[in-house]
Amino acid sequence: MVLIVLQVIRGVRSHFNVATPFDDMVYRIMGFGSAMIFLAAFVTAIFLLFERRTDRALIWSLRLGLVIMMFGMFAGFLMTQATQAQLVAYHAGHLPPIFGAHSVGVPDGGPGLPFLGWSTTGGDLRIAHFVGLHALQVLPFLGWFLSVQRFQRLSTGQRVALVWTIGLGYVGLVGSLLWQALRGQSLIAPDGLTWITWGLVVGLTLVMSGAIILRARLSTVH
Repeated sequence: MVLIVLQVIRGVRSHFNVATPFDDMVYRIMGFGSAMIFLAAFVTAIFLLFERRTDRALIWSLRLGLVIMMFGMFAGFLMTQATQAQLVAYHAGHLPPIFGAHSVGVPDGGPGLPFLGWSTTGGDLRIAHFVGLHALQVLPFLGWFLSVQRFQRLSTGQRVALVWTIGLGYVGLVGSLLWQALRGQSLIAPDGLTWITWGLVVGLTLVMSGAIILRARLSTVH
């Protein structure tokens, strides 16, 4: 964050900027930091596999949140890959000042959604990146929420099943957003295939979650 603010103060791009040796160094340090975060998440996820003292639904929400966060970081890795135009310039012996892009099918910096800036004219890898990263907040909150007293009528297995169901739905959402972006499609202009994919992800998640909750209610009645 400090490096990003530094580049903002300097009035230059923080990401993909290799225009000068200093900018290149800043970008490399940022990349190294991201790699360390990924490694830390991976090690933590492995450690949590052996955790048995915490509520099972909560611990599974933490595990899944970390894994999906790493999936979101993979979308960030895709942004660091050079575009076709950048590769052409590089092979011609001209190092482009910008190496990588978050937009697909259109140049970076075009029209975007208010506040978020996500492209409204082409694909944008930042969307899947953003949603994936925040799985680390969404899923653990879900695990905690299911562990409070009002949900004790759900068995441990049912709460774990709910966490898994919503976690898989979250993976489907991130995957569909990444797939949409890689096809050069704006978030606000989904085609038929994207709508079908979203419908399947949301529909299956709701149906399976509803079935788990209904079964829990029926078991308490009997």
